[in-house]
Amino acid sequence: MIYTAIFAALCLGATSQANVIPRQAASGSGPYPAAYSTDTGLAGQTIYMPTTVPAGVKLPVIVWGVGGCSDSGTTTAEFHQDLASYGFLIIVNNAPTSRAQTTAASLTTAADWAQKVAGTGKYASVDKSRIAVGGWSCGGLQAYTVAADPRWATIGIFSSGQLDASQSVPVASKITKPIFYFLGGNGDPAQTPGTRDYGNLPKTTPAWIGTNNKGHGHSGPSGTFTAPAIKTAAVRWAQWLLQGNTTAATFFTNKDEATKAGWTAIQSQSLDKIAVTPI
Repeated sequence: MIYTAIFAALCLGATSQANVIPRQAASGSGPYPAAYSTDTGLAGQTIYMPTTVPAGVKLPVIVWGVGGCSDSGTTTAEFHQDLASYGFLIIVNNAPTSRAQTTAASLTTAADWAQKVAGTGKYASVDKSRIAVGGWSCGGLQAYTVAADPRWATIGIFSSGQLDASQSVPVASKITKPIFYFLGGNGDPAQTPGTRDYGNLPKTTPAWIGTNNKGHGHSGPSGTFTAPAIKTAAVRWAQWLLQGNTTAATFFTNKDEATKAGWTAIQSQSLDKIAVTPI
């Protein structure tokens, strides 16, 4: 699959706990203010998580592919800190200030690392049994590339899709895990590809698709990702599919909340097949 050049153009051993270095003040609208850090056990990636995790709280994992397959790990820091503040460990597949080219393999590397460190030291609260993969633009195509990994509980496609129409059926027809598409409207070059991919999914695959043109397309600095609509939708997706939050599920199973948040062209299929044990 050739994705790097296409979406890059569109997007402008043992772990040492002592080498986890916080970079900035914690923030986020969730109950657990979050910050990003790095770890020498996972070179070239950025880790977002709550700075303080109350006893008994478990953190599912989200591995994320950056836009352009070369954005830095902090290009969308506000978005990821906000999502992490609801009780998630998020691994973004580039270093905090790097613009190095990333690979889809880095997403599985991140999952491998999360499973290795879960339950130890700083990562004592990490739940290695609940892992999602997602990405924006080129990063979404990387998520597609590793979609067959059985560890994913769900796949999140943010303003992404197979630009080469001939690749849509070969890729989308193999998706069996719950997959959610968050597209950016007519100004988003991924709108048509993402919609096409959704249509080529097996009808038995749980899926949701919606469009919102304020906050995460390909306009503005790295798609912005600061608008409430996209942050709320991402939180609800993760809360339902990883935490088993049934209240969050209604954002997708009942169009009213998503519509009020500004989402349009909403479609879904087989969502009744999703069953997640609450944590």
